[in-house]
Amino acid sequence: MKTIIAGTDFTPSSVNACKYAALLAQKLNCKLTIFNLFDAPIIHSNVGLYGISYSTVRKNSFVKTNNLINQLTKLFPKVEINMFVTMGAFKDELETFTSKHTVEAAVMGLETKNKISKFIFGSHGIGIAGKINAPVIIVPENYKKHKLSKVLLAVDNNEKLYKSSLAVFEKFIKDSKTKLQLLHVRTQDEIFDPVTTTMKINGKKLPIEVIPSEDIQDGVKKYCRKADIDLVGIISKKHSPFYNFFVESNTKKIAFATKVPVMAIHE
Repeated sequence: MKTIIAGTDFTPSSVNACKYAALLAQKLNCKLTIFNLFDAPIIHSNVGLYGISYSTVRKNSFVKTNNLINQLTKLFPKVEINMFVTMGAFKDELETFTSKHTVEAAVMGLETKNKISKFIFGSHGIGIAGKINAPVIIVPENYKKHKLSKVLLAVDNNEKLYKSSLAVFEKFIKDSKTKLQLLHVRTQDEIFDPVTTTMKINGKKLPIEVIPSEDIQDGVKKYCRKADIDLVGIISKKHSPFYNFFVESNTKKIAFATKVPVMAIHE
């Protein structure tokens, strides 16, 4: 059975992302796996270094993950939820999991504290976007609507979408039964007019709306507000302007700007 995987360290942002992942699992008829990566810490003391018992830390991780699953089960009783608790390198463990399972998406939270800290605090979701064999959905901490009816796909002015990069996204749109809208943000430094005015998605030719803006994230933000968008999809292609979104700072900018989940679709 298909799987949605959601990472948690039990912070409010990650718990919020797990709730969103449960909604996706229900909508897409998937299982949900809650992923927690624990670490046995090394403590400094007057007598030197000593480690906390591995079994104690592992047990604590299992207990916390199980408690979270119980919370989610009450909210989404029809969703099959299990856990994946391990230790190691985050990206490596997640990559191993996605290679062994049919993963529809990996869902991660993005912590938001204030205007300054948003440029300081890191995110595993940002770090793995475009680097594992599954789309990555980054959920801002303050996004609480948890609905999925309208999806926006942002494209550049000469986007060439091959079946290999678009197939997963097309399937996501079809299975979730969402309304899809396409957008190109025309920035001031763009010299040429868009050469693509329509795009075929799931066999239907859809128009690409073009709006002017100082930068892409501001344009996407304004469109999301106007059209009441629930999820933004961006294709992370090499040699595409959107590829740069999936370095840490730019991903933060668009996630914070739109205040809705962002899906990284890697070529």
